[in-house]
Formats: sequence, structure tokens, C-alpha cells
Amino acid sequence: MILIYLFLLSILIPLRQCQQQQQQQQQQQQHYIDYFDQLTAEVDEPLGGVNRTYYVAIDEVLWDFAPSGKDQVHESTLEQSPASLWMTSTPTAVGTKYYKAQYREYTDNTYTHLKQTKPWQGGMGPILRAEVGDTLVIHVWNRAAYNYTVHPHGVFYDFEMEGAVYKGATENSYIPPGGRHTYVWQVHPRAGPGPNDGDSLVWGYHSHMTEYDIFAGLYGAILIYRKGHWTPTLLDSEMVTTVFGSDENLSPYIEKSMDQAKQLDRQQIDAMTGDPTPFYLSNVKQVVNGLMLSAPSPLVFKRGQPVTWHILAWGSFLDIHTLRWQNGKVKLFDRPITQVRLLPASFRTVVFTPEDQGVWNFGCLNDAVGVHGMMMKYTIE
Repeated sequence: MILIYLFLLSILIPLRQCQQQQQQQQQQQQHYIDYFDQLTAEVDEPLGGVNRTYYVAIDEVLWDFAPSGKDQVHESTLEQSPASLWMTSTPTAVGTKYYKAQYREYTDNTYTHLKQTKPWQGGMGPILRAEVGDTLVIHVWNRAAYNYTVHPHGVFYDFEMEGAVYKGATENSYIPPGGRHTYVWQVHPRAGPGPNDGDSLVWGYHSHMTEYDIFAGLYGAILIYRKGHWTPTLLDSEMVTTVFGSDENLSPYIEKSMDQAKQLDRQQIDAMTGDPTPFYLSNVKQVVNGLMLSAPSPLVFKRGQPVTWHILAWGSFLDIHTLRWQNGKVKLFDRPITQVRLLPASFRTVVFTPEDQGVWNFGCLNDAVGVHGMMMKYTIE
């Protein structure tokens, strides 16, 4: 019996030691550096908010970068504009009308009635709004001719809700033409305003099937508010602007866009020299919300009344933009600034306080990018 007892001890003691070592290793693995322990704990906490539901279709449209038919910033015809190369229809330039895929919000699951948006939103997708603790539920119907997705920044999601495609990914990673998918994204505290932010901040979303989906036209904004701070009245004191150079040369619709531009002479285009050629350059549109040198009506701010201004930047490595406002005070993190410099896939929220009455400009005010399209007018009353 003693021998059996000793034999069992020789087995059980190492086994117990092994179990203790495994427990210690697990405890060590659960010890995070920086703030990751707090972020991990957030995922296990019940949100307690409400579901914010949206019905979004991916529609193909013939988009006009200058729907007024004018250069509204310089108050000129397209032919007389400093941006005439990018805005005029010629035998070697498409002009301002291109086929695009766009996220468009509908009133319900019948997808028959477009939800009304303000003219300044232009070609930007619907502005998705939620408070910390809420869940965003986005029903998406892809009515376009290509595979697309909806990929968010800032919010929490499971793998099948990420809207990004990787090597070896399944068909659930994207929405095929005619297909539907419901994205569910959780708004944990890390997605909301921090101690030095105001009552809201901005994230972005876009299609992530390829790196060129933004140039196809698929991008939008997500606004996250502190819990208890979102009300519809805020719509009158908010502005959302997206800036980048929309490179139509990289859009999957470039050939279709060229086909609808009946004035084009392909032989002249093929005979062009230069790297890049003037034709290639003419297809890179510098935009604010998909509009060039625009004055959306009504875009009116009240003198002395602060506006929460959300800014998103997309594009390629060429898109490093310095944005300014005329005739107003601007604060970032409650500190006065004169400009905001943005890289691609970066977002900022500032507070803009209008000053003198009149008509003024926002955008890249002091460089050629602005003159070539990236400016938008507003009115101060």
C-alpha cells in the first residue's frame, strides 16, 4: 500500500505543479499594459443603451461635382474658373459628371423613399449617430454592380461585422451585387468623447473591398455623443465635412463615366504626353463632401453661436491638407487654433464660432488644392 501511495504522489504532485504553473501563466497573460485592461473590461460590460437602426442602400448614380453648373466660390462659369481643367467638359476632359456608388439612407426596409438630407452633405453617405452605450444596426442592400462592404472606425465589432476583406476571408466579409447584410456595431465608452473632447466626436466609415472604394464614392461619418447628450435640435448647430482628392482614374466606373461624356475624343486622349497627362489630372477632383467650389443653400450660421464642426479626411498619401475657416474663431480640445492639418483616414472635431456677417469660405484656402476645388462657402447672419 505504501508503494502505491508513493507512486500516486509521484504522479499527482507534478500534475498539481503543472496546473499551478498554467494558472500563473493565464494570470500573467491577462495582465495588460497601458489601458488595455480597461478596454478589455469594457467589452464584457452590458451597454444599456438603445439600438440606432439605419436602412442604407449602395446605389449607382451619375454624380455631378458641380450641380449648380458654376464655380460658386469664384462666382464664375466653369470655363472661367481657376479650376476649369477639372470642371469643364472638353474633348480631353470628362467635366463634372461621373458615375459613382454611394451610400444612401432610406426611411424604412422597403428602400423606396430616400431620407431627406441637407444639401451640404453632397455625396457623403448618411451621418450615423449614436450615444455611448448604444448599438448601431445598419441594414445594407448592395444595389451596385460590384462587391462592396461597410467598414467602420472607432466602434466595436465582431469579425463578420468588420466589413473588411482579407486573404482567405469568407463571402460574409463582403456584400455581392444584389446582396444584403446587417452590420451590428457596439458603441463602448472608448468610442466616445474623452476628457478633453466636447460632447461629441467623429469617426468615419467606408467600403473596404479594395483600397479604391472611396474613389468609387463610398464613405460617410459616424457621430458619437456622450450619454444623454444627443437630441435632434443639435442638427442646427453641427457641420460635417469630408475632404480628399477623389481620383476618378482609380474608380471602377471610370470607363462608364467616359462613355457618358459624349464630347470625349479618345484618340486625342491617347495622344497626350506627360506623366501624368492632363487627362489623368483632370480626373482628380478636390472635394468637400463630394462637391467642388460649392455654396450649398442654405448653409447659414448665426453670428456668435458656436458650431460643432466635424472633419474627416480620406484619400491617398497625397492627401495631406491644411484646412482653415474665414471670419471665425476655432478651438480644438478647447484651445484656440488657426488651422487643422489632416492626413488620410484622420478625423477631428472643432468648435467654430462665427464672427462678422457676410459670405465666407472653408477649406484649403491658401493653396492650389483649394482653388482647384476644395472650398465651400457659408453665410454668417
